[in-house]
Amino acid sequence: MVIDRVRLYPYSIGRISPFRIATMTSYSVDGVFVAIDAGDLTGWGEALPFHSINGETQGTCIEALKFLGQFLIGREFLAVGSLVTALKGLLPTMTTAAGAIDVALHDMVGQKLGVPIYQLFGGTNRELPTDLTIGIVEPEAAGVRAGEIVAEGFRRIKVKLGDGVENDVARVSAVREGASEALIRVDANQAYDRETALVVLNEIAEFGVEFCEQPVRRKDWAGLKWLHEHAGVAVMADESCFDAEDAFGLISGGCCSLVNIKLCKSSGLIGGREIAAVVRNGHGRCMVGGMAETRLGVTASAHLGCSDSAIEFFDLDAHTGHTEDVIEGGLEIVGGRFGSGMSRGLGRGRRRSFWRGFR
Repeated sequence: MVIDRVRLYPYSIGRISPFRIATMTSYSVDGVFVAIDAGDLTGWGEALPFHSINGETQGTCIEALKFLGQFLIGREFLAVGSLVTALKGLLPTMTTAAGAIDVALHDMVGQKLGVPIYQLFGGTNRELPTDLTIGIVEPEAAGVRAGEIVAEGFRRIKVKLGDGVENDVARVSAVREGASEALIRVDANQAYDRETALVVLNEIAEFGVEFCEQPVRRKDWAGLKWLHEHAGVAVMADESCFDAEDAFGLISGGCCSLVNIKLCKSSGLIGGREIAAVVRNGHGRCMVGGMAETRLGVTASAHLGCSDSAIEFFDLDAHTGHTEDVIEGGLEIVGGRFGSGMSRGLGRGRRRSFWRGFR
């Protein structure tokens, strides 16, 4: 069955409050839904870029998806692997756009075969214990929010860093005070040089921090390795790892043993699984996360999380700060866990009231 058309639905969804990380502050969620049609089947994907991380915007994703969509017309959608490889060759740096198409194609295949996406990869349906993230806010506010998160049933909290050593340490301390039994992980989003990162990590080690995502700049692999060898908190590569080649270099080079996979970096599910395979064979572990996707994108990440045993950590809260949930079906967080029960394909639909503004 060949692809008939590719439809794009740019969207903008408000945030309940501004979300600040080390490299940017987000006031709204601006992405693109992708619908790929083949006969009576429609597969859905989502492109949600963070320009400071992957260099893409809503505008560049729209243009990239138009270009890639023209390539897809008339081609057999079941040949997902070949199609995704070709897309990456056409626009190798547009990973968010390619990832949206990858997910939409897998959604179609799952629907065609009557199975969830994770079963296409031989995966197992399981509950995924996710964290909930606290952005860069004042320490007192972080402590209050940590107590609220635990009261909501979460046992894992991620804390953003990048506001200076003193504020970062105080924020993590306040979170520990507000959530004494919770697991805490932190994310610096490339905020520091290696020496400053060492100071921060060694000071927050006393609070029982699991790991720190991307403490140094994306290309500072030597700095990441130095911290891996010397810091009191384990380090995880995030922005440093976009594909399996990156993962191989990081793991084999002794830079880290932890890697965060995001579909918008890996060009989708196929690339994400390639990263997981490299890390697993290098005796490391993975986390699956996201940017600020709706539940459509987060559900796709959950399918990846169910597909490989190397993925042990889950950061599936990207949609929680939105003013509106525009997706019907899919997975939902219950008691701090992204629940089970995925149906064929992605197992989600669009909320009709949201789509009334589209033609």
